[in-house]
Amino acid sequence: MAQNPYLHTMIQSGYYDGATKYFDAKYTMWQLDPSGRMKDRLSFKGYRSGHMMYLRKEDLERANEDLREFIRASTPGEGQPAKY
Repeated sequence: MAQNPYLHTMIQSGYYDGATKYFDAKYTMWQLDPSGRMKDRLSFKGYRSGHMMYLRKEDLERANEDLREFIRASTPGEGQPAKY
């Protein structure tokens, strides 16, 4: 992210995930950007499921919509060139 100021990152996590724990993901984000300067490029979404969020239909639908919104928000507008 330091080399590419246009890179955005979204982390998705289930609250009851035993493999990749919810608070470990939050902690990693806090350590990645302790100053808060990249907070507009980092996003975190939590879901009421475990590791396999797609098994709970409500979380599957919400996660898919969150991904769509993330892509819309992190790409240039119509007719704008991509930035690298």
